[in-house]
Amino acid sequence: MNTIGIDVSKDTFHAAFSDTEVQIFKNTRSGIQKFIEILIEKSFVAHDTEIGCEATGVYHLLLCSELKKASWTIKVINPLITHRMISSSLRSVKTDRHDAIAIRKTLFTGAGYAYLDTPEVLALKTLVQERDALCRMKAELKLRIHAHKIKAEAANLPFHDSFTGTLKLLSYEMRQIEKKLCEYVPDTQKLLRSIPGVGLMTSAMLVAHIGDIKRFSSAEKLTAYIGLDCRVHQSGISIHGKGYLSKRGNRHLRCMLFNAAFIARQKNPDLKRYFEKKISEGLHYTKALCAVERKLVHLIYAVWTRGTPFENR
Repeated sequence: MNTIGIDVSKDTFHAAFSDTEVQIFKNTRSGIQKFIEILIEKSFVAHDTEIGCEATGVYHLLLCSELKKASWTIKVINPLITHRMISSSLRSVKTDRHDAIAIRKTLFTGAGYAYLDTPEVLALKTLVQERDALCRMKAELKLRIHAHKIKAEAANLPFHDSFTGTLKLLSYEMRQIEKKLCEYVPDTQKLLRSIPGVGLMTSAMLVAHIGDIKRFSSAEKLTAYIGLDCRVHQSGISIHGKGYLSKRGNRHLRCMLFNAAFIARQKNPDLKRYFEKKISEGLHYTKALCAVERKLVHLIYAVWTRGTPFENR
């Protein structure tokens, strides 16, 4: 099995073919094509070659999608895992070259998941992220308007409103995006919306960030990906402190599903009883709702993998 680690940046990517051989390519279609040509020159074949790169936000997407199109398998690795690999070495050197080698070594541990995003999922992910950016801009504008009103009142001057027009425009653009969301992977989104608490934005975000549910072999692994798994400090027979959420997963999904859990525990009798049980056990409201959120993730996993709509019993 040939193993290649790739460190991707904005304009270039470093490919480690071994612990000593690292080559640099442009992070463009032509640069990726050159990389594929090198693979063929080296007599590498797709079924016997494992390629890995870190999740970089956006810079790795072109490389992954082009390699997938050319029938190569590429695994995406959480940067925290490769960071631990670099930190554990005797010389914690951090350069693009050393990072590519560290990513290659990380692949030997079995880390990462195969990149499976389709053009539809990528388009949906773009729309979700655009709406999220507009939402943050809208919240910031509201704070600015409030602050300017206070300043105008303190100065005993009339308030000059220069933001409300922009606020309306942002709201309009958000509505336009929401209309487009349903156009991508519509069957899966409709399936997920059958679950009480999972609405338009939640279903779109789930599909955008998860893509193919089959890459998770269990609901527990999906829970860990989102960052809702509990971590406990244990040594021998001693457990130090209470378990707490790892929060090492997808922050956007975690926040969206927390809001979904708030609605789900009102509409789903089972989740309502579970929430009330946790409260009666003395759990704080927020922790009880987090427990409901984990239950909701298990429901989502079951419905998604089964492929049939949710039905209240």
